[in-house]
Amino acid sequence: MLLNRENLDALSRSLRALVFQAREEYRPFWNRIALESRTEGRVGTYTWLEDFPTMREWKGERQVQNLSLKTINLENADWEMTFAIARKDVEDDLLDQIGANAREYAFRWAQHDDYLVTQLLLKGFSAQGPDGANFFGTHRVGKKNYQNAGTAPLTREAFRAALANMRSLQDSRGYPLGFFLDRPLLIVGPHLAPTATEIVGVPTLPNGGANPDYGAAEVLVNPWLVDSYAGYWFLVDGSRPIKPLILQRRMDPEWVAKTDPEDDHVFRHNEFVFGVYERKAVGYLYWQLAYGSTGAGS
Repeated sequence: MLLNRENLDALSRSLRALVFQAREEYRPFWNRIALESRTEGRVGTYTWLEDFPTMREWKGERQVQNLSLKTINLENADWEMTFAIARKDVEDDLLDQIGANAREYAFRWAQHDDYLVTQLLLKGFSAQGPDGANFFGTHRVGKKNYQNAGTAPLTREAFRAALANMRSLQDSRGYPLGFFLDRPLLIVGPHLAPTATEIVGVPTLPNGGANPDYGAAEVLVNPWLVDSYAGYWFLVDGSRPIKPLILQRRMDPEWVAKTDPEDDHVFRHNEFVFGVYERKAVGYLYWQLAYGSTGAGS
């Protein structure tokens, strides 16, 4: 390829189209457990409800339900991902190799939102949620304490106990929340995937007979639940308009390219540089929609 301005600009446009198309083809899971929000400023502000409104028979005047509101402030962070292409590879028209590398780059970029919400889950046993308690921990609601965290390894009995616990949640007035009734997600790593599938993913038990837990949850295999997190497992109700987590975006991704042969980096390193830039953040919303266990045992 002749390295003139026209050809290099065309290369940048082609790579951008390839990278953004590959990103769009990726099927994420973050949007099943996190609410997406757009903000116009550096910080996004949200209100968190301790109780939710309920219907009542209208007698006399309307009654305003005084709900406990807490404010959540979430500041956007800067994120970038950059890759370089050797000048000689462009000169020698190694476009197939360049394209394959660009698509793999796009795949890693597309995974980032999944990675961020996974980090929220993993840190939730020590990080505070909007109510001031650890997101996975003990929560005071009215005069009762509720627990959405455990240490039990994933077994059929532990799954049933966690599901029953989350289905029994009430607000401070004793009104049932009704969460986890519509096939929640059972999130596990590769190590626990066979166990999770045996519990809820097959119609028959290992020793024969119908599996009473078949379809009680949908198994979602999370690739980051490995090594010291291999025993972690989570139950998430992603069927509601609200979600346990939030992914906030400040701007659409921006494509950046350095292809001018006279650019200082290009001159010194003999390579062209391409990248993307985003501003976004993640945070905690409703603990009532998520249960987590470290699997470490008591």
